[in-house]
Amino acid sequence: MSAKSRGEDAGILWGHSRFPAKGSDFMERKIAEQIVALVNESIDQLIATLGPVEKAVSSEEFTAYKRGIAKVINAFDIEVIDLVARDYPDLRPAEDDSDHAAAPEADFPKSSRN
Repeated sequence: MSAKSRGEDAGILWGHSRFPAKGSDFMERKIAEQIVALVNESIDQLIATLGPVEKAVSSEEFTAYKRGIAKVINAFDIEVIDLVARDYPDLRPAEDDSDHAAAPEADFPKSSRN
């Protein structure tokens, strides 16, 4: 992978630096689609653990676990999906994405992105 394709020439650190302008060569669409699919699969797998974990641990432990899962899902959204959506807004999952409608963050107030 070249330095340009990794974003090194633009001084980019994922989620921490300014991003190239829309329409840049930052990320090819095919890679962006693969990233979104991987994130969605990962979220599905995390959500699938909730039922078995709930049955195996105390309610306090489950609450902590569910909160951790919510933080991971939120990080995926903010640090990965938002980055991809800067160049490809159509790849952003719909807010009412039925695949993740049962995401654990629904039990907790959403953090502000400001």
